[in-house]
Amino acid sequence: MKTRVIFASLVLGLGLVTSKANAATTILDDSPAANKPASALLINGSEKQLATYVEQRIGRSVRKSDWQNFYSIVELYNQNPVALLNLKTEARDQFNAAASQVNKQLAKQKGAEASRWYNQADYTTRIINFLWSVEASQQAELEL
Repeated sequence: MKTRVIFASLVLGLGLVTSKANAATTILDDSPAANKPASALLINGSEKQLATYVEQRIGRSVRKSDWQNFYSIVELYNQNPVALLNLKTEARDQFNAAASQVNKQLAKQKGAEASRWYNQADYTTRIINFLWSVEASQQAELEL
C-alpha cells in the first residue's frame, strides 16, 4: 500500500511539474514576423540560390546594374545587418529602385518556384526598409 501511495504521488508530481514548465515557456509573439517562417526571407544562403535562379530563368530581363545593387544590399544584410544603417540615402534609393525592378521580373515568371522567390525578395526588401525607417526615426528623436 505504501508503494502505491508513493508511486501515485510521484506521477502526480511529475504531471504538475510538466504542466508548470509548459506554462512558463509559452511566449505569445504577435509580431508580423512571427507568422513568417525563416524561409520567407533571403537568408542563410538562399540569396545565392535566388542569384542562380535569376541567371537561369530571368537572365537579361533584369538590368545587370539593378541586379547587382539588389544583390549587394541583400548580401550585406546577411553578412552584417548593422552595416545597412551606414548606407547613404542615395544607396538606399538605388536599392529600392533595383528591388522594384527585380520584383517586377519575378512577378512575371510563372510557377511555384517563381512565386516563392518573389515573396522572399519582397519580404526581405520590406525588412531592410523597416530597419532603415526605424533608424531614421531614432535619428530624428536624437536630434530633438
